[in-house]
Amino acid sequence: MTLTETAQTADRDALVARVQARAQDTLGHVLTRASRLFHEQALAAVQAQGYPEVRESWLGLLRHLEPDGVRSSVLGERMGITKQAAGQLVSDLERSGYLERVPDPSDGRAKLVRMTERGFGAWLAGLEALQGLERDLEAEVGLTRLRRDGWTLLQALERRSERA
Repeated sequence: MTLTETAQTADRDALVARVQARAQDTLGHVLTRASRLFHEQALAAVQAQGYPEVRESWLGLLRHLEPDGVRSSVLGERMGITKQAAGQLVSDLERSGYLERVPDPSDGRAKLVRMTERGFGAWLAGLEALQGLERDLEAEVGLTRLRRDGWTLLQALERRSERA
């Protein structure tokens, strides 16, 4: 390694160390990490309740479903992904028995995506897992205060978004 390459590597290593040190201290990092761990633990509980094939990548799609169904293209728009990517996720969930495509009563050419009985079962298992995790956290850190402060933070961020 040349002297120049050594200096560039040292400079890069110093920059990486500075970024990592600062990133650990940001509220965004803390919230992102807490969210990831919260969802990982809830997902593990759902899988343990008899839905082992449920994947984290499916959760983004599931939160945009409606009880009577929704078109794949609408799911894509809501998720900020292409219609094709949404269709692939729907196909994955359909193969696993969580979703089904049914004719759209308002347009015979279109299909609606909706939950199957197994899908609703997994959804209920997910809600139960979240409630269980919340109970555990309440006992450990006082979730009432945490929930109140979380809502306050969310409302402040929403107001900032509305002003932007």
